[in-house]
Amino acid sequence: MKMAETLRNALIAAVIGIFMMMPGVSGATLAVIFGIYDRLIRDLSKPATYLKEDFWFIITIAAVGIAGAFVCIKGLNFLIEEYEIPLMFFFATAVSMQLPDIWKQAGDTEKLTSFNVLALAAGFALMILVLLLNTFSVGWEASSGPLAMAAAGVIYGVCLLSPGISGSTVLLALGLFSAVINALSELDLVSVAPLIAGAIIGGLLFAKVVDHFVTHNRKTTYFAIIGLTAGSAVTVVVQAFMKMDGGDYVLQSVAAIAIGVALGWITHCLTKKYSAPQASRADPRSASIE
Repeated sequence: MKMAETLRNALIAAVIGIFMMMPGVSGATLAVIFGIYDRLIRDLSKPATYLKEDFWFIITIAAVGIAGAFVCIKGLNFLIEEYEIPLMFFFATAVSMQLPDIWKQAGDTEKLTSFNVLALAAGFALMILVLLLNTFSVGWEASSGPLAMAAAGVIYGVCLLSPGISGSTVLLALGLFSAVINALSELDLVSVAPLIAGAIIGGLLFAKVVDHFVTHNRKTTYFAIIGLTAGSAVTVVVQAFMKMDGGDYVLQSVAAIAIGVALGWITHCLTKKYSAPQASRADPRSASIE
């Protein structure tokens, strides 16, 4: 793999790693935006076929992504405690700004079908369901034992590969977010080991499902991703308004939205410059592997 591609992949992985731990932000959506999602799903779903030739790509994404996640975890508690509501508006704005890029990834020159629209609606409805689950589970905290952490890992592994779905938001809805963040921040091996094992199992199994749909129903799958992404932004905005008390945080939230627009535009420009073409589904062995 060329040095330029390695540096590009490292930059992409760092961005994904930092943002994927934040509630309301989908790391898989960022992978779609930067053009590595198809390739990553293909490699994870068929490791026996692609592990050798795509070894450094996988290692780069995994190692730098994990490092970025730990950087995020260390500062996440402070930022959420001090600026939770403005951060939520920032996340929602930044995610919304990426919708045009995801549309292009879906193949915007192809004819729109009723299945595409239905997939978009289903994705959006799923995120509203997550919002309702989060709303009605306020004040509930799940167990933080090994079994609960393993279950949290499976959930997070699946969400990690589901564009538009924030794994952290789902864990928050299930009352597991605080336990996961604390375990990772303190490197509690008793809790971290089953968490990581669950994430690997959930991710590898789900990768095969996603690879099948991207291969055989690409445009419909990406429209589901658009629905999930839009629903994710709406979910975060609704949660932010629910947390607001009168006029508190209005100015900070407006500033956060402006920063989100700026970051979204920068991300769009970076996407045009650094995104790789999605892996070819017709001949996957020849798919943009350098």
